[in-house]
Amino acid sequence: MSKVKFIFCAHNHQPVGNFGWVFEKAYQTAYKPFMQVMLKHPKLRWNLHASGMLWEYISGEHPDYIKKVKKLVASGNLEILSGGYYEPILSSIPDRDKIGQICKMTSYLKDKFGCEEADGIWLAERVWEPSLAKVLSESGIKYTVLDDAHFASAGMDADALRGYYTTEEQGHSLNIFPISQRLRYMIPFQDVERTIEYFKYLASQEGGVSPVVVMADDGEKFGMWPGTNRHVYENGWLEKFLTALEENSDIVETATFSEVLKTEKSSGRVYLPCASYFEMSEWSLPSSAQQKFEDVLHRYGGDTEAKTFLHGGFWRSFLTKYSEANSMHKKMLYVSSKIDRYVREKKTSADKALSALYAGQCNCSYWHGVFGGLYLPHLRNAVYEMLLKAEDIYNRQILKKPRWNVFDFDCDVNDEYLYESKNQNIYVSPYLGGTIFEWDLFKAGHNFTNVLTRRYESYHKKLRDNINNAVLSADNEKEVQTIHSDAVKVKEFGLEKYLVYDNYRRASLVDHFLSPDIKHENFMFSGYEEKGDFVSGHYDCKVKGLNIVMSRDGKVGGCDVKVTKTVSPHENGYKAEYSVVNKSSQSLDICFAPEQMFAFSSITGDDTGDLKEIKHWKRYDNYLKIEIDIKFSEKCDLFVYPVETVANSENGYEKTYQGTSVVPLFRRSLKPGESAGFSFDTSVKSK
Repeated sequence: MSKVKFIFCAHNHQPVGNFGWVFEKAYQTAYKPFMQVMLKHPKLRWNLHASGMLWEYISGEHPDYIKKVKKLVASGNLEILSGGYYEPILSSIPDRDKIGQICKMTSYLKDKFGCEEADGIWLAERVWEPSLAKVLSESGIKYTVLDDAHFASAGMDADALRGYYTTEEQGHSLNIFPISQRLRYMIPFQDVERTIEYFKYLASQEGGVSPVVVMADDGEKFGMWPGTNRHVYENGWLEKFLTALEENSDIVETATFSEVLKTEKSSGRVYLPCASYFEMSEWSLPSSAQQKFEDVLHRYGGDTEAKTFLHGGFWRSFLTKYSEANSMHKKMLYVSSKIDRYVREKKTSADKALSALYAGQCNCSYWHGVFGGLYLPHLRNAVYEMLLKAEDIYNRQILKKPRWNVFDFDCDVNDEYLYESKNQNIYVSPYLGGTIFEWDLFKAGHNFTNVLTRRYESYHKKLRDNINNAVLSADNEKEVQTIHSDAVKVKEFGLEKYLVYDNYRRASLVDHFLSPDIKHENFMFSGYEEKGDFVSGHYDCKVKGLNIVMSRDGKVGGCDVKVTKTVSPHENGYKAEYSVVNKSSQSLDICFAPEQMFAFSSITGDDTGDLKEIKHWKRYDNYLKIEIDIKFSEKCDLFVYPVETVANSENGYEKTYQGTSVVPLFRRSLKPGESAGFSFDTSVKSK
């Protein structure tokens, strides 16, 4: 019987923009007690990774923790992994930023903890693309850690993986340790004895060769996930596990990644396809395909060989699945290109600009799975705030005067029109209904069109099917379970009412033609008929001075109609002027409703209303300390309503406020050839 080398690694992370109380709760319920128990077992070796902003938080709020980490590093008991400082999906950012983020983290670890070497890297969400091997190697990285699912997707037997493997890209080598999914699911959810029995099994199967196995996973599962704090600490699971490792030292010993690299040979060359952990491959699929994939998994779930060859989607597919994620990603790339120019021209405060850019690359709000992610406005807002901070530094040094910049911003082979000034950005998409899909105010550090569209998610079916059996998550939080549990938990009852879906992207200047007797509630819950084809239609576009003029010949109720709209930016907002022409040979009654969206920081009583004869509307945001002010050219009825989504999270299904829709209703009877004009001015006032 040979001895198993067990590599135990915790990965701790909180995203940019997460609430301070969440950071503190994570520390008190998971990071601190985990460290306290580990310190009681000084003979054991282990590994740790934490994202840069989390290290900063703990260093500022809990310096004693930092001292303990430094002591463990000095003794050789703890190895710390490097990574992208702000936890980006490395494959999704430019190479210059990959290297910058890694170097920033490695330098921090050396300065803070005295790490002589920080040559291992934690890849955010274990998202792997083959091209990473070269840039990681060039950054001084010797190894990374990926799931056994990555290896299985290359046709390898996940149960037979041991030690580490070596890959290369253009001759640049990188070592890769496979993470055991079996151990990830055992620890800490199953009895300690089950894990020890597994180690004994491994020791008996290797024919004299020391097997090396890895359990590397989220540190939050040791105390912050539902029910785990009681299980792991109050009931003593972690203490029992570490004691069992010590008591069974004849068959298992703990090790660090670097130790194994020095004492064990590579298990062979490997070339892995683009992959992440298996659950991510499910989440990244389109919702309809995800449901089919889940059905296939249920059908063949008991066949481990079948799962080896069943692969889901690819992380970048989130940028197709969610247009808002794609816009945020392309905004990040655009700002990165600006900051690269800024750095190359050696302007002052480049470090501040780079740090803000890197913070805007934090991965969590660019995708959605079992955690809230993209569905959480405060995380998206934080990313935009950081990107705008970086862009503002660039603008103050480089941008001379306001301009319209025309290029394919979102990489869909169609040009977008970007108005840029030192006060604001207004991004317009002629191919998406001539809408404003981004409106940034630099003083507020906020994108006011950062509103998520209401979409069907595959898990909505599960919620609908089990709505009568759902339990409040607050009543079920003491139950120990993984975040992948099949239980249907809700944060409030009545969520089924909000399972409604939009057939257009949430943006501003969305041109609706509605029935003249449209009801507020019907429009709010998507229970209405669109009379025109302007909402997502293509508008011809021309820039005239600092104004942009868009026009479309379309249909309303089968009649030919032309809509022309002119957007005129001013210091802190814009004016929209419309002309609607009846080009048919018959009279036409219209209800023209150009919708605007505003991403306020929270919902208030002002976000719902069926208002009559309105010529002026305003709404104050207490957190941002600004007021949105809209003045209409004439009195009109006004629909105001909150856009709220239903999403799954680690604590259950929840309703989330995304933004507020403001829809003026202009009613007219137009004779053949007759036109009608409408306008409104939208501005932001600081309070």
